[in-house]
Amino acid sequence: MTGITVVGNHDFVLGFQLAGIHTTFVEENIEPRVISILAEKETDILVLHDEDYKKLSSQVRKRANESVKPIVIAVGNLEEDDLRIRIKKVIGVDLYKK
Repeated sequence: MTGITVVGNHDFVLGFQLAGIHTTFVEENIEPRVISILAEKETDILVLHDEDYKKLSSQVRKRANESVKPIVIAVGNLEEDDLRIRIKKVIGVDLYKK
């Protein structure tokens, strides 16, 4: 089990490394690495930049959206509601409930 894994370009990954995340992969083409991580199921949370996430093939995006372990989180400009729905799906609680 690796906890949190971050995949992306050097600048994106560096911020997470500075925050103490040790399982990181610097990749320009992230799709092969994402496929591998989804298949292994040893990562709990996979973090990607939302621009990289949008570049994934529709098949890989579908697998990422449906994945419970690891849960795939796209960080960046994606709508907050998407993250809210994904968190609720995984832990069963709406953390943003008003």
